[in-house]
Amino acid sequence: MGQVTKNTFDIVDGNVKLIFDVQDTQNVDELWILDFEPYRYTVDDLPIDEFTGTLHLENTGECSSVYETVNWTFFQDSYFKNRSAADLSAKSLFTSFIVGDSYDANGRRTDQIIYEGTIANFFECKKSDGITDVWTQTSNSSYDEIEYRTKVYATNVRPKDPDDKTAGVSFVQSHIVLIWRLSRQAIANFIISSTAILRPVIDFARVSAVYDAEGEPIPIQTRLHLRFTTIIDSDEQIAVYNATGTGFTPENPLHGLRQIIYEPPSTLNDVPDCDKQLDVGTGLQWQCHQTWNFIFILDIDTTKQTQNNIPIDASGTFDFLFDVYSCSLTQNELDKTDCVLVDPEPTKISTLITIQTTVFVRDEEDDQVTIILISLTGANNDELNVPGARGVAHKEDVSLKVKFSPALLRPDYYLELMLFMVCKGEQYAGDDFLQGCLEAPTDQRYVAHQDPQFTYSVTANDTGELVTYTTQNLTNDFVQALTSEAYVETDDEGAELAVPYHESTFRNVALSAESSNYTITNVYKLTAKSKRRKRLAQDEYIVARHSVRAGRISAPRISSITSLDRLRRDLEDSVADVHGTRVAYGSIGCPEGAEHDADVFDCICPVNTTYSLRSFQCEIPHVDIAIGKDGDNFDIEGDLGSNSDTVKYSIYLSFVTVFFFMGVTQNI
Repeated sequence: MGQVTKNTFDIVDGNVKLIFDVQDTQNVDELWILDFEPYRYTVDDLPIDEFTGTLHLENTGECSSVYETVNWTFFQDSYFKNRSAADLSAKSLFTSFIVGDSYDANGRRTDQIIYEGTIANFFECKKSDGITDVWTQTSNSSYDEIEYRTKVYATNVRPKDPDDKTAGVSFVQSHIVLIWRLSRQAIANFIISSTAILRPVIDFARVSAVYDAEGEPIPIQTRLHLRFTTIIDSDEQIAVYNATGTGFTPENPLHGLRQIIYEPPSTLNDVPDCDKQLDVGTGLQWQCHQTWNFIFILDIDTTKQTQNNIPIDASGTFDFLFDVYSCSLTQNELDKTDCVLVDPEPTKISTLITIQTTVFVRDEEDDQVTIILISLTGANNDELNVPGARGVAHKEDVSLKVKFSPALLRPDYYLELMLFMVCKGEQYAGDDFLQGCLEAPTDQRYVAHQDPQFTYSVTANDTGELVTYTTQNLTNDFVQALTSEAYVETDDEGAELAVPYHESTFRNVALSAESSNYTITNVYKLTAKSKRRKRLAQDEYIVARHSVRAGRISAPRISSITSLDRLRRDLEDSVADVHGTRVAYGSIGCPEGAEHDADVFDCICPVNTTYSLRSFQCEIPHVDIAIGKDGDNFDIEGDLGSNSDTVKYSIYLSFVTVFFFMGVTQNI
């Protein structure tokens, strides 16, 4: 007996392509039935009548391969013929049958049963009762993922007596599990204010699934939680949300704002209180920081989901209005009973939000772990991997956040960073360089993190053989250590995150003086949590390669996969598989007038200037003075403007008292 295997399950140019290879054995009376229910789904109405030998199309699901009611002849080799969609129109799914070219040396011919059409049509399939959906939402659906599965039953039926159609049949049945998984995330591209008085900073944008009253997810909708902070350079002013101006303008008219679930109060007494902070620049100016939360339901058009594994963006601009009030201070606190409107014209805050949707269609045999980029952000939480993003400065701190899918693994596993490298050249993010930055010359790369246990095996590009890398391959590399790295599972208040993520913060250094294309190569290990250590017999490595491109932006895409194929099977043969994600941002190199030191990847400023970590420019040193008194000691702090270094002087005064008032010094 031959077998039925999945040849293709993919989304190509917006249509699902599903191909099953069906082996026909020469001169053997048999019939293959593909259906989304077991052969004995209804015991009183089997596909083949045991007493008459008739094949009944109505006793199979509406999306089965049985397209006609026919007598005993269906067991013959000649029964399976080339069929078009018109020939198969009695059923709702398969669009063609293709007869194989010839029988092989084992007397087997590979025929094909094919569906090409929309995923919507596929999801309409019912079982033979006409009620039960063939696709079932799984318990693996999560905050950011929706997952459906279906079983395709491949049943090989043979007559007990080929010469007696009333003698009954015997059958052998197997099944193939198909998975449709939708993953979404939100990207805050930018946030701007119409006036200088109110400065906004994005805190986060998070999406989650929307469910109907029966608990079924609604793929064409998503829930967006947006939080940002406004900053006013005064401790005597406060912002108030103006609910009259909130709006959403989608780039695609098929997307839209369906509902505002939550918005902040819009009265002066109920607005978020000021979190008083000194400004980061001088440490002298008091500021009012207020945090604003919004929750929306958005309509998302999924008809443009044209490729399997490829993220599709749905972008739109949110506009919010705020009024600014000036209030008196009572015991250093704002008195909200004594406030006046600063400007009758509200301040508009606008933010461009992208909802990125990725659909994965695959069968259970090749289900894989996928590393998904959440964000790449720089100073002030600016997104660096979106069209129009600014370039990344030398010595600017950059945060890289990733999550992994499928979500069903998250309760049991977390991501552990084994290697973080940066190299010059975007080619190392491509499929021609599967080793990523490990292939780059040592004078054009640096290591930001390497675990002592780092071992990574990958297929060589030229020979196809397995190449193994360890820390011994990195002994001559320049080290620019990560600022921090961690797998984050709780928020600032200690509450468990619905979608945990791994965050690496690194200080970007110039690999050359000019703007250049870089690649980030990360190696992650999927590690079982100690409280539920199970399933994986060995560690699994995932490689993420991120392309850093100057002057142009390309969307993240998936190049290759490190798979967690079938948790029930040994994963040893999948260790060499890799998964790459790409995120683009511009690196602007050294500032004007600075020289590049290739030995330490640094920018050397001209004489009498220093490199500032505030402006990321070469500046003339200056001293900002802040003075405090502790007993008889005066502490004088001076910021020299270079690397935010602080110089302190302690002066002990016994007979001389120094008064500082409006910049004037008087000795007594």
